[in-house]
Amino acid sequence: MNQNQNVPEEKKTKAPADRRVLKIGSLTVTTTVVAAAVFVLVNLLMSALPTSFTKFDRSPSSLYTVSDESEAVIRAVNGDVHYYILTERGNESMIVTQLLDRYHDLNSHITWSTVDPASNPLFAEQYTDKTLSDNSVIAVSDKRSCAVDYADFTAWVYTETGETLSAEEYAQISQYYAYYGQPLEGFEQQFLGDAKLAAAADYVTRDVIPSLCTLTGHGESGLDSSYSAYIDSQNISVMELSLLNLDAVPEDCAAVLISNPVSDVTENELALLRDYASRGGQILLITGGMNFSSEKMPNLTALAADFGMEPADGVVVEGDQNRYMMYPHMIVPSYGSSDAEPLASLNRGSYALMSYAHGILSNGNGAVTPILYTSSQAYAKKNPTNDNLFTKEDGDVTGTFYLGAIGEDAGTGARLVWFSSPDIADSRADYFGGNSATFLTVLNWMSDSTHVMLSLPGRASQIEPLAVTEADYHIWAVVLIAVIPLATLAGGFVIWFRRRKK
Repeated sequence: MNQNQNVPEEKKTKAPADRRVLKIGSLTVTTTVVAAAVFVLVNLLMSALPTSFTKFDRSPSSLYTVSDESEAVIRAVNGDVHYYILTERGNESMIVTQLLDRYHDLNSHITWSTVDPASNPLFAEQYTDKTLSDNSVIAVSDKRSCAVDYADFTAWVYTETGETLSAEEYAQISQYYAYYGQPLEGFEQQFLGDAKLAAAADYVTRDVIPSLCTLTGHGESGLDSSYSAYIDSQNISVMELSLLNLDAVPEDCAAVLISNPVSDVTENELALLRDYASRGGQILLITGGMNFSSEKMPNLTALAADFGMEPADGVVVEGDQNRYMMYPHMIVPSYGSSDAEPLASLNRGSYALMSYAHGILSNGNGAVTPILYTSSQAYAKKNPTNDNLFTKEDGDVTGTFYLGAIGEDAGTGARLVWFSSPDIADSRADYFGGNSATFLTVLNWMSDSTHVMLSLPGRASQIEPLAVTEADYHIWAVVLIAVIPLATLAGGFVIWFRRRKK
């Protein structure tokens, strides 16, 4: 007997299609609930993925991508760092937040949050006395804090020389040019946020901030402003050092810089520098062929001799035409070939340019490693004049000269790095980038040889405009204003009509 014969007609009707059910064991779940559960599960899984998998960097210069250099810095952070973004919630810079999200993906010690200065006006004062602009960032650890103004995330770089201007400096110079009716050309706007944020994490987690002590009292050249800015970005502090009234070089001097003195150090200063070296001190000496000689500066010569080096007095002239530019005393030296630091980190793709340099030789009393050196055809003019500077004469010492070298004391760990031309620390002579790259690599190595170097590049942040012809403009106007909207309406009408018929 058919059991369905006695079933009333109205109960034989099927459930509507959108109310179909699934039976799972003893549970009956509607397809709507299943779909909702799947949707929630997918969202949970997506939220757990790293930012690099869920947010893609489509900017032309990869503004949202962590550079290889900053990735090395962030991975090396071994303490908790929290970044505070100072802005109204919901107004955070997308570039900053995505970079910080990627930092967290690389290192779980990195976290961030937003603080609204309007509702918490005194928050920044506990970390800095700077007046910070909107979207500025404060990095905080249990050691110290570091405030980075959002205005410092942007800089203008002169493409021919690499000279960098802050946004404020660029605006001032632009106004000056505009006053005389001239455009300011040759600059590229760069975003430095990745470099600044990574350097802040490094600064707040370092056990000790190294200090570069610059010796004074002998007519030394001051640090070039662009070099000073870079040294500051390396989280190395700079302080002047006068030994006249001291009993010893301070313990917190990671390295002592003696930059192109015009007179010799005293016997007492020499004793203090030797004592510093006996404690494993690091000394960076810069001299030049026009100021320095073993006769004029016997005490500095004696200090160099302690590390196995002696000067070849006079100005070195290069005899190989492939190794100088314009004039034979403007030498393009070769780089040392050792795989040991700092030579392993040198950018050998950029030329260094050393003019009016004297030679450096090994005296055979210690291990000396060349950083920069001439060809074997070079010769030293001991008493150069304008008439004989480029003429090789009898008595001129000929051979390979070091223009930069490292002397080390294996017993104490002390080092003396000697460059024989002031050009090494002068941005005006840094035509090809080799001078600054060499000097700053060596300085970082001497200041803290175990730490990651913060050679973090900027990114071009200007968006190139899309250039289209007038004909292309009209075609795309029709497509965007008429074709796409009408196609969308037509598709919607078809879907509506089919559903209506059902």
